[in-house]
Amino acid sequence: MSSGLYILFGCALGAGILFGIWYLWRRTPLKQQGLYISLDGHLVRSRGEWMIDAALLHMGIPHEYEPRLQIESHILHPDFGLGNGIYLEYWGLDTRAYRQNKNVKKNLFQHGNFKLISIENADLKNLLYTLEKKLRPFHILSRS
Repeated sequence: MSSGLYILFGCALGAGILFGIWYLWRRTPLKQQGLYISLDGHLVRSRGEWMIDAALLHMGIPHEYEPRLQIESHILHPDFGLGNGIYLEYWGLDTRAYRQNKNVKKNLFQHGNFKLISIENADLKNLLYTLEKKLRPFHILSRS
């Protein structure tokens, strides 16, 4: 088989996988309740979290959705725990109250000496590239 056919087959396979992911997302029955079922079975609260969960799964990065984290007397549930004190938060809103809460959470992470990876709405446009770039300093990609 020539290399051109391999490339064509690879593109068709990739398109089929993307269509399958999109189809599963569209068919998720809990969508009306504001919940989405991720590809690995997590119930997530937003389309952005669904995309991040799918990207982490695609990249082979073990993750936990909304793990319990205690920093002094504060109990937090970051969006994703990646192990070794590394957490990922998706900041999907942009209201004044949300920004205040975001700053409080960021300060708590810093105070507790935890590593925080922030994903904004703009990052979703090129999520795999953005995640790879933001995860690289933590050497998470070498675990997969």
